[in-house]
Amino acid sequence: MEQYFAGFLLALDRFQKQLAEFMLGCYLACDFGGNSGDGDETALIPQVLLDVVDGTPQVTLHHGMTWMDLPRDQELNEYRLAVTLAFTEAGIAVEAFVRLDLDRDMGEWPAGVHVPYRQRADGLGLDEALAFVEARVEEMCRRYDDVARLGLTPRH
Repeated sequence: MEQYFAGFLLALDRFQKQLAEFMLGCYLACDFGGNSGDGDETALIPQVLLDVVDGTPQVTLHHGMTWMDLPRDQELNEYRLAVTLAFTEAGIAVEAFVRLDLDRDMGEWPAGVHVPYRQRADGLGLDEALAFVEARVEEMCRRYDDVARLGLTPRH
């Protein structure tokens, strides 16, 4: 059992690193700060969150990028990738999504909250859940078009 649990943690670590590399690549490819001046704030947020929600233990691989162009934005803009595994009596529920929370119109995206990608599965065993997560992480890491559609200036 201990070896099985160690394998689970190693798999989650691998998925976390894949998401981190993707988000860093997006950050390095595009200028999320707007004008790259003193009024810009950008942050990468890689996290593994362990929580209990309504009595259900869950782990979330969360990667976010927040940015604010102070002369133009009132609130932070966010690009987020997340995968949550909730351990229920019926098995593991997995949800993966990409979310944009924009303070203003950016490129093809109007201001507001957008979820261009969401997948969910319920009642999975551990091996099934890990296979589902692996496939979702690979899909999310191919979604460069979500960032490209923001109309950001490419970095050189």
